[in-house]
Amino acid sequence: MDEYKMLFEKGCFLANWVDDESAQTDVPKISKAYSNQTKDLQTLLSELDEIKEHIQEVREREWQLDRLLYFHNNNLSRQ
Repeated sequence: MDEYKMLFEKGCFLANWVDDESAQTDVPKISKAYSNQTKDLQTLLSELDEIKEHIQEVREREWQLDRLLYFHNNNLSRQ
């Protein structure tokens, strides 16, 4: 039981998997946590562009880290 509670607190299980009903009442419902938001098309497109730029930045950092790891693993780094 304790292990399941620890996994639940880490986010590995859904709230309805908890055996203790008092713990279930403390979890807010998804409908309350997320409000319905309506945005115009231009706002959505600009947010999409920002997300795409962020993804590109993450890919560039990932590539750089892969190169550094390659150099490190093959003893090609400066010492």
